[in-house]
Amino acid sequence: MKRFFCLFLTAVLFISLTACTSNENLDKVEVPPEYMSTPCSKDFVDDFMSVIDEVELGGLYSGMKLDKEHCYNVTPICVAEQTDFKIFKFSDSCVSFVLIDGAAYLICESFGGYGFFNAVPWDYDGDSNLDLLVASSWGSGLHRSVISVFNTITKESVIIYDTSTTDDHSVDLFVAESTPSSSYSEDLPVSYQIYTAKIEVKNDNFSDLSYVATGVAGSVAVENGMPVFKPMGE
Repeated sequence: MKRFFCLFLTAVLFISLTACTSNENLDKVEVPPEYMSTPCSKDFVDDFMSVIDEVELGGLYSGMKLDKEHCYNVTPICVAEQTDFKIFKFSDSCVSFVLIDGAAYLICESFGGYGFFNAVPWDYDGDSNLDLLVASSWGSGLHRSVISVFNTITKESVIIYDTSTTDDHSVDLFVAESTPSSSYSEDLPVSYQIYTAKIEVKNDNFSDLSYVATGVAGSVAVENGMPVFKPMGE
């Protein structure tokens, strides 16, 4: 029932967006509650920290530690409902991990950006294992948003869209499920839409984000076994 409600609301959103804008950006379009914010809690943080322990980062993060104080569970509702995966993010560095079968994996780049925004489950390769379609951002000096797929079997990410290659590299994005009709049917394929968004940081906590949709950037699909981004109108 929850999945039905989630898909139905997102379908209504997508139809209203495309009908009203014809490829033009929108002004303060509300999105379904499941996608208006990333859940942010301390649930299971102790378990996660016991897996990674306190880690001092190197490279661009030199001197910064991944500590319990700044760690939050940001697992989206749809991911929690359909999988056992848990996503954790550090509010100071925005470093983001996914916890799968007791092991932690970096889910996206984060330096200079917000890191993880949100994700939806997607079995893009048809192997009956749900992967994650992820929206994130990073970049010091050149902010960019990225849409990627995290393969939960290989534990690798594949970038399918990067705004740094576009004229509007600073735009922020988030992902959502939808069906091609407002009349839900189990026989209808689920599609995955990419929305442009205004991001708000709540309580000065970069793990606690909310989103207001500003337009439709496009969608994702599978071509020749690989996930691809399709701009709006194509």
